[in-house]
Amino acid sequence: MRTAADFNSFYESPDPWRISQARFRDKVLRHCLTPFIRDRSVLELGCGEGHLTEAVFGKARSVVGVDISDVAIARAKSLDLPNVRFECADFLRMSFAGYDVIAAIECIHYLSLQERGLFLEKVATEHSGKMLLLSGPIVDYIRQFGHKRLMHEFASLGFTPVKFHNLSVDRYPPSSRIIASLLKLPLGYTLLDGLPERIIYQRLYALQAPKYH
Repeated sequence: MRTAADFNSFYESPDPWRISQARFRDKVLRHCLTPFIRDRSVLELGCGEGHLTEAVFGKARSVVGVDISDVAIARAKSLDLPNVRFECADFLRMSFAGYDVIAAIECIHYLSLQERGLFLEKVATEHSGKMLLLSGPIVDYIRQFGHKRLMHEFASLGFTPVKFHNLSVDRYPPSSRIIASLLKLPLGYTLLDGLPERIIYQRLYALQAPKYH
């Protein structure tokens, strides 16, 4: 796992990953996430500078955004978003209790395999029976973040997959770029879930944590 110092170095300049420029991604995420977060309390892990908090989680009743970088959190707080609180914390060491939904969007692929296992065990224990929304690239991280591996991990810990959505296509080979362009036409994003896995870059998983009595 990268450290707070690592992420603070990334955030020396605002928006280091150009997240604010990915409007198509924002539209797809809003479409996929809104049914799960509407009028619910959300813990957003790895919130960064708060772009997705503002662009995607607006229908939530409340949001607590957490990031390990105090530089990113300072910028997120400056957005002054209603019904949102930002905190600087290592999410592997904080409590997950008390939220309707936990969202880890484009962040847990920074964890090692061991850390990811600990993260999922923590969700299962502290977020019993509730929703986990998790996304990441399944191409660049195919050995550690591939669909089959993830499904095995989810099943071994008792998570129930409720739904998964494709979020974007890989831009290599060049033929995928044509598909990516077509998806940006009006309502083109609705075709994403019908595309073959071999060209998918990012995927969202909606999971129900196991219920402990």
